[in-house]
Amino acid sequence: MSELSSSDPSPWILRPSRAEIRHTRVLFYSRHASDLTPARAQRFGYSVVYHASIVAALRELGLTVAVGSDPELLFTEIDADYLWFTLIRAPFDGHELLIPSIAAYRGLAFLGPAAPVRALSEDKALGKALAASLGLEVAPHRMIDPLSPAAADLALSGRWVLKPRTGVMSEALAVLGCAADWAPALKEAALPVHGGREFIAEELVPGLNLAVPVVEGLPPLSVFEERGVGADNILTEAGKEGRTADYGSRPYAGPGAAEAAAAAAALAAAIAPFDYARFDFRYDPQGGRLVFLEVNMNCALGPAGVVARAAALQGIDHRTLVGHIFTHSLRRQRSPL
Repeated sequence: MSELSSSDPSPWILRPSRAEIRHTRVLFYSRHASDLTPARAQRFGYSVVYHASIVAALRELGLTVAVGSDPELLFTEIDADYLWFTLIRAPFDGHELLIPSIAAYRGLAFLGPAAPVRALSEDKALGKALAASLGLEVAPHRMIDPLSPAAADLALSGRWVLKPRTGVMSEALAVLGCAADWAPALKEAALPVHGGREFIAEELVPGLNLAVPVVEGLPPLSVFEERGVGADNILTEAGKEGRTADYGSRPYAGPGAAEAAAAAAALAAAIAPFDYARFDFRYDPQGGRLVFLEVNMNCALGPAGVVARAAALQGIDHRTLVGHIFTHSLRRQRSPL
């Protein structure tokens, strides 16, 4: 990441040229793209609002933007030059790798890293392995197949968080505080609705949730603290989506912030290029312990999200942020027009 030498971010900001705007057709693909209405937002939460904000920002930049949510679009000729996608839910493991693979095969520029790097975001175990290889601490964890006969008798001492090994929305998350909690949690994880997915059990580290947004080409952005549910301070899917009131966030410069920023910088250097991402940690103020949780390379980029709010603190409005990310992404994959 660049060193911040002044409070003016303009030297770093990229904007699409007139030729790039004229000669780049964008396909915005997401589950909700074809119906970005208030009614759908009421039903499905903040994702719909944020997707609509991206489409609006791209169009305000002057780009020609088509939208699509039908998976069959991905298996036909894609009538676009650039693919902006936000696929974070699909009924199979590895879905985050699908679109980058298809786009790369067709020589199409797209948002985010190549599929092998994106796997670090899709698979929590891989992300933790990368962090550990860089000397960062990760909490004790283990992979669990809920359908395995061995899972029926599994119960670990201490406090643990059980969640799907893949995915970014904290769905099907459970906090296990004692041995008696394991059997019902694993029974729930084995239900057909979870598609036979593997789960990861991670020792619960007490303390703060710290998120570090990184936008390639911009100076370091502010660390944010995210507040979750109860004494354990757990972030839930419903809270992230805005469907419940158990989520909050704010800029954070207290103990652990500098360590989280340094850790995120090391991770960002290891996985570049990726356009933008957020790196999530738990920080225990009592012991001064910073633990890496995961990296999300397709995190919310709407005005209310951590990335956009961190950029706004540096005077970068939402449309400018979207334009910078788009231009950076396009030019690293295609020569400037």
